[in-house]
Amino acid sequence: MVRVNVTYLLLCLLLFYSQPTYAQDPAADKALEMVGENEENFITSEFVQYVYEEAKGISLPRSARDQRALGEEIEKEDLEAGDVVFFQGSSLMSGIYLDNGRFIIVTSEGISERNMETSAYWSEAYQESNRYTEENTAIDDPAGQMALDSVGENRQDFITSEFVQYVYDAAKGISLPRAASDQWILGEEVEQEKLQAGDVVFFQGTYLMSGIYIKNGRFVIVTSEGISERNMETSAYWSEAYRGAKRYSENAADPVTSNNEIVEKARSLIGSPYNRKGDDPEEGFNSGAFVYYVYKEVTGSWLSKLSSPQLEAGIEIEREDLEPGDLVFFEGNEDEIISGIYTGNDQFITASSSGVQERHMEYHTYYAERFLGAARYPEEVLEKSNPNTYAAHENPVIQEAIQYMGTPYLMTGSTLDAFDCSFLIQTAFRDAKDVFLPRISYRQWEVGKTILPAGTDINQIELDKQVQPGDVLYFSGTWQEGISHTAIYLGDNHIIHATGEEGQTTISYMSEYWRDHFIGAKRFDDLTINYENDAVFEAYQLLGTEYNLGGNTPEEGFDTGSFVQYVYKEGLQYDLPRYGSQQWEEGTEISLEEANPGDLLFFEGSSIIPAIYIGSNQMIVATQSNGVSVIDLTTSSYWPPRYFGARTYEKEEAESVDAQIAESYVGEAFEGTSSEFIQKIFKEGSGKELSSNIETLRENGDEIHVEELERGDLMFFGDENGGDTPVFAAIYLDDGHFVTVNEGEVVQESMNDDSEWIDRLLEGRKYTD
Repeated sequence: MVRVNVTYLLLCLLLFYSQPTYAQDPAADKALEMVGENEENFITSEFVQYVYEEAKGISLPRSARDQRALGEEIEKEDLEAGDVVFFQGSSLMSGIYLDNGRFIIVTSEGISERNMETSAYWSEAYQESNRYTEENTAIDDPAGQMALDSVGENRQDFITSEFVQYVYDAAKGISLPRAASDQWILGEEVEQEKLQAGDVVFFQGTYLMSGIYIKNGRFVIVTSEGISERNMETSAYWSEAYRGAKRYSENAADPVTSNNEIVEKARSLIGSPYNRKGDDPEEGFNSGAFVYYVYKEVTGSWLSKLSSPQLEAGIEIEREDLEPGDLVFFEGNEDEIISGIYTGNDQFITASSSGVQERHMEYHTYYAERFLGAARYPEEVLEKSNPNTYAAHENPVIQEAIQYMGTPYLMTGSTLDAFDCSFLIQTAFRDAKDVFLPRISYRQWEVGKTILPAGTDINQIELDKQVQPGDVLYFSGTWQEGISHTAIYLGDNHIIHATGEEGQTTISYMSEYWRDHFIGAKRFDDLTINYENDAVFEAYQLLGTEYNLGGNTPEEGFDTGSFVQYVYKEGLQYDLPRYGSQQWEEGTEISLEEANPGDLLFFEGSSIIPAIYIGSNQMIVATQSNGVSVIDLTTSSYWPPRYFGARTYEKEEAESVDAQIAESYVGEAFEGTSSEFIQKIFKEGSGKELSSNIETLRENGDEIHVEELERGDLMFFGDENGGDTPVFAAIYLDDGHFVTVNEGEVVQESMNDDSEWIDRLLEGRKYTD
């Protein structure tokens, strides 16, 4: 009996010591514990991944290929419990080693124990083994570790870049932009072979995607499956989609520095607001004004504020030849062109609806298919738009005009604080050469020497061979029919002008727009007659008209009194009496030395004879022998002995009661059309009975040139699509302002604030008794 018990005890001890124990490796213990049904439907590598996470807190990749790339490779004879063994079947498989060739792996039967020493199948399928420790699997970057810990369901519905943004903010306190294309712009570019955990990797799918690198090709990215781990070394898809990587410091939002002054200035403005009409950092920019500001600040040259002329004025270059500081152009919405400053690596800075930002020409999908072209501005091109180039110009008119660079544009403006195109021309010639031109552009066209006649095809000539610096160019149809704009030619296809398009006096390239509207060129260098006074201008237009006693019109002819009466009425809207003796009774007597152009001189004949003084001791008078003609009092022997005296006439400018009443209604509701509003105002104010029908209203009164608009005149506007049909009317105030009705409210608008009004303006009308 005792012998049997001893034998039984020895057998039990033998069995006990022959059973393997795995307390020395928790992964092996966990794997053995799970042998049985595969309730989680693990694939082989998912099982290994799960066991290592649960048993050791070590995060392994999901796929066997990625697991194989990690850890320390172990020779077969050195295998220990918990090592991971790899086998090649239809795909690579992984399992957890126990001992003596035994391992745990997922098979069709469930989570199973197998032996690669006793099984020919597993022996032949064996590939290699790896050992994983905290040391050789550790992620030494908080963003990388957080990304790996986040693998699983995408509970917050992140897109790829939002996940990167979230992890960097939470793990490192670094604020990255939301979009992958914006993330790409920042940080330090990293070569693929130098990638570190926590770097951000970028891939091109239907759009640019970003993820967080782990190590050995592994990275975490949002996919349709959730927050997923992938490997760009073992996946052909991700390998081909890879575009690059960036490393971000605490100053991740700081732009990369450049040795290009234009680029650095542009980057210093990143974050400035967008403003469709702005042109400085405080107000904000549109894209053209942003380029204008940067180039002006850095180079001193005044490029156009408009993108299209910027493209035309520079030297065209191919995209592959771009260098930092060049300009790039893209097609915007509604035929708009967007301009930006190239910074290198397919990146550029522009002012968009989100403000001044750096963008990528491919990764920002809005721009990817909209590239129009590029331009370079070398020094020899920049100097053409630099005011310093002309400061000591041999032509004093150009020197004078350059002094007004940057002066605000103001339609009908007639002070040095703000003015329009014809006032600049008038002022420059008067102050530089004592040449007195008419105030209005179309009247300027009627005087001086014609260099290029109306209708000249500018595209068929070389401007510099036909005109010279200081000549004046005229344009038609820019914002109204007929001559509507004027500029001083600088040479090399550049002009200086006061332009509403730019909102100021500036230098412009003779772009396609200006060439399309070109009408002709004038030279005023030798002009001696002072046309600044409207009476002088009107009298000059009548030279050669026949003398006719009793005549009152250019068609009938004039006598001395009717000529002066007609000139004052047409030129100055001043009502003089019919005869010279009556005219002498009005006005204020002055000496001949005090007489200015436009004043009247009187002479004794069979009756009192009036004449229009035009300056330089000259006058225009209607004579029986020569009709309306110029008389030089210095050389004449007939007129000086008959001199009787001189008079000046000050026209009292009556305040327009209609405009005054219209202003008082601004801000109030009005349920009616603009023409009904005008009918109401004129009835309340001047007592005029006007039609409430806009077409009929437009037919009445006298049509006037828009530059001649005065307070109380009417304006007619077409619709946004052009055409000659008026859709609303307005009462003019001053300096481009007008009052009209819009959506049931009386409003005040300005043509200087929005070029749309200028584009839609059809005509002006004056209503007199």
